Amino acid sequence: MRLLCPTVVGRGPELDLLDDLLSATVSGRGNTVFLTAPAGLGKSRLTREAQAYAADLGMIVIRGRAAPSVQYRPLTEALLGLQRTVDLAELTPYRAALSRLVPGWGPDRPGGDSHPILLAEAVLRVLSGVAKGRGCLLILEDLHDADADTMMIVDYLADNVADEPVLVLATTRPEPDIMTMAYAMEQRHAAVVRRMSPLDDHAVRAMGAACLGVPPASIPVAALDRIVNSAGGVPYFVEELLTGMVDDGTLVRADDGWAAPDAAAVGVPDAVRAAVVARTRRLPPHAHRLLLMAAVYGQPCPGALLGAAAGLDETTLIDGLRTAVEVQLLVVSAGHYTIQHALVGEALRAATLPEDLAVLSRLAAAAIERVFPGQAGEWCVLAGRLWQQGGDNGRAAELFHRAARRAAEQDGVRTAIALLERGLELVDGDATAAGPASRIVEALLEMLVVAGEVTRAREFAARLDRHATGEERAAVRLRLARAALTGGHLEASRRDLARARALLGPQQDEAQQAAVDVVAARIAVTDSDADRLARARMLAERALRTAERLPLPEIACEALAVLGSCARVHDLDRSDELFDRALMLSEQHGLTLWQIRFLFQLGTNAAIQRADPAGLIAARDTALRTGALITALNGDAELSVLYVSRGDYETATRYARRCEQSAHRLGLADLRLIALGLRICAAAHQGRRDEVTALHAEYDRLGGRHCGFTPALKGFGLALCSLLEEDHTRAYAEITEAAAEELHRPPEYLSLVHGLHLALTTVAGAAGRPEYDAMAASARGQAGWNRLFMLVAGAVLAGRDGDGERAERLMGEFDEVSEPYPLGRHLGLRLAAEAAVTDGWGRPAPWLRAAEQHFHTAGNPRVADACRALLRRTGETVPQRRHGVAAIPSSLRRAGVTAREYQVLELLAERLTNQEIGRKLFVSPRTVETHVARLLSKTGLADRTALARHAHGGHL
Repeated sequence: MRLLCPTVVGRGPELDLLDDLLSATVSGRGNTVFLTAPAGLGKSRLTREAQAYAADLGMIVIRGRAAPSVQYRPLTEALLGLQRTVDLAELTPYRAALSRLVPGWGPDRPGGDSHPILLAEAVLRVLSGVAKGRGCLLILEDLHDADADTMMIVDYLADNVADEPVLVLATTRPEPDIMTMAYAMEQRHAAVVRRMSPLDDHAVRAMGAACLGVPPASIPVAALDRIVNSAGGVPYFVEELLTGMVDDGTLVRADDGWAAPDAAAVGVPDAVRAAVVARTRRLPPHAHRLLLMAAVYGQPCPGALLGAAAGLDETTLIDGLRTAVEVQLLVVSAGHYTIQHALVGEALRAATLPEDLAVLSRLAAAAIERVFPGQAGEWCVLAGRLWQQGGDNGRAAELFHRAARRAAEQDGVRTAIALLERGLELVDGDATAAGPASRIVEALLEMLVVAGEVTRAREFAARLDRHATGEERAAVRLRLARAALTGGHLEASRRDLARARALLGPQQDEAQQAAVDVVAARIAVTDSDADRLARARMLAERALRTAERLPLPEIACEALAVLGSCARVHDLDRSDELFDRALMLSEQHGLTLWQIRFLFQLGTNAAIQRADPAGLIAARDTALRTGALITALNGDAELSVLYVSRGDYETATRYARRCEQSAHRLGLADLRLIALGLRICAAAHQGRRDEVTALHAEYDRLGGRHCGFTPALKGFGLALCSLLEEDHTRAYAEITEAAAEELHRPPEYLSLVHGLHLALTTVAGAAGRPEYDAMAASARGQAGWNRLFMLVAGAVLAGRDGDGERAERLMGEFDEVSEPYPLGRHLGLRLAAEAAVTDGWGRPAPWLRAAEQHFHTAGNPRVADACRALLRRTGETVPQRRHGVAAIPSSLRRAGVTAREYQVLELLAERLTNQEIGRKLFVSPRTVETHVARLLSKTGLADRTALARHAHGGHL
């Protein structure tokens, strides 16, 4: 029986660290800690101590162990322990991602997004969910054996558990790759790395005594000295040496402790490995063979697999397993057997001749193929490793290729790439393995494209050209063209498409032609020539006809997506027809991701035309149910735009905040900026200049100046804030700049900038009938927010031309179109009324009264004042409103400063002249002069310069 130390010796600092971290976790402050040391120094023993302490604190404890190249192994093992405690209803948006770890957790309708960070966020949501109110300890062992995708998730958890009651405790050997990652986490304060040292001599003596159950003084000094000199401070070696000394009679129990009958003969092998091997060889032959096969496998295996590899019948197998477990050389857990310690396996393998080890590896690999015919999951990788050890590189490469395909199906792209590169290394340069090498290169190309490593993919494509057929090479080039197009590398996409066409030649079949056509159509949409949309439609229609006849439903959906986008340039109704048709097709063939895309297209069109959120909400809910979380986040952004335009700023901000926070967690920098920009728009539409300024500074700090959303932010956000301040000069500059920048957008992009731009430039006399007619003929003019301002511009033009009847008719249509947009409606009334007063048409008085009431209630006093001034110009009686009093500082109110005088004071801070102030407040310069005189009298200041200085400094 192996002697085990009943307590942890010499690890006080590590235990204190774990105690502190666990206590902090229960209080809601999570962390990640790496225990790193070579095998045998006690990492697993420390995790068991942490687990016991966590259980005493009432925490949830889950654990998993990595295995070489087995995708997600530690996380899957850990999460399986939570099946009864996880509320899947709360995890609906993440179930598609989680199904890659626990298949039973998948959604009813598969089709989730495949962004790698989604799975990491999903794991974090599970952990934070089960940790509520009690805390969670996640133990991940042997991460030096973990796949790249698992390590990506660990890295993400480290960055995001600080605000969660979750402690991630990882153990690893100090291998370069993982230590580089661990130290990087520590440098950014996301993890603690504790490198464990060997025990000192005092601790080794104390541990030896604890194993024997007596004080150190009760053990012969010579025996302890030998252990200290030979164990190297490794706890496992201490236990192993003591076990051997007791087994062979070197140490015997005496009345007062332990004795060494012949101190000089205390057996200390040259290497501890000899002691381990000697103990295993005392087993019966069949038990020893089982132990040797377990060492060859190197990871937990079912007993049937060990028996098949060892060539044992059922009775002999059971006896051998029982014997190995009783002497604590095999450990059984959940029906799987594994070597008691990694050092035992290493010792057994090192003591085996290389030729014998190769034979055993082939026997072990063949046993996997008999017991697990499909070689699912980890068995495929393990069999490949064993065939490689056995010298059959071709068979090993084939299995690595198969395992990589399965990893890719679970979105384990990094794992797939590592396996394919491993397989390619085995067969590269082998003339007899040209076929397998070609298939591996093709699969590697696909994975590199998915991972966004298009440059590396193109390098491998050149290698494929030496072995593959023309059709295979064309398929790869077409895949590269799609990837380059998605990544915005248009020239590379065109080159790859041309190469694919050349490889296929004139003899390409219909399916190949359709695939080429639809990619060509997508590329055509991005061109800059005048005929690009006509060319894109022709190619997409040809691809669609072929795809519907063969059938090729995914090609058909892609073609309809191009056609629907082209139609958006002129006719949103036609665009809806095409997207409806595509939606039916995607539903018919179960193409969930395409279905979600078309639901969003239809919902976006409805939102743009009618400010109707129903379609977008339905699409977003569908995306969440199927796990298409990134698509759902884009839906949040679209809904935020819609609710800003509808004047529901609280809802708009809620959607934008949620999108911003999730995008930040998922590393979606552009989407995060868009969401922040939408928060700026919501504040701008309320005239909250201070909030706009603060948020805009953060937007610029995060790189907003180079974000594609910035023109929309200027035209749909900042310009509106300026209009609410009655600063039409600033608004005109902002909207003109935004419209100029938006000209670089493709025409199918439906900007909400151009309607207001047309209205302001028309009022200013810088735009006329041609600009109006151009917008009226475009889909941009069908967008509700744009259309209401376009109708204002049309009415102003008609009134200016003396066509009052047409102007009235257009304002009647404006009344209907603008109903869902309260801010746009009343700004439109204010702009139309000023032109109507000047040119003598329409019904400016009721328009101004409606606008004045709205802006007064909304807390936008400058626009309300402008409406009141315009009312006076019409000869209407204007009742006095005492708005703005609440904004006056108490010291000025006590001095008798009125709301109007305070407005003058605020404008003095901007160093404006009396004439400029008068224009902003719609009063005469003489009236401004009177207000300034009263301010000087009430404040006791000497002159207007003093007023301006103190007002600017905020001292009044």
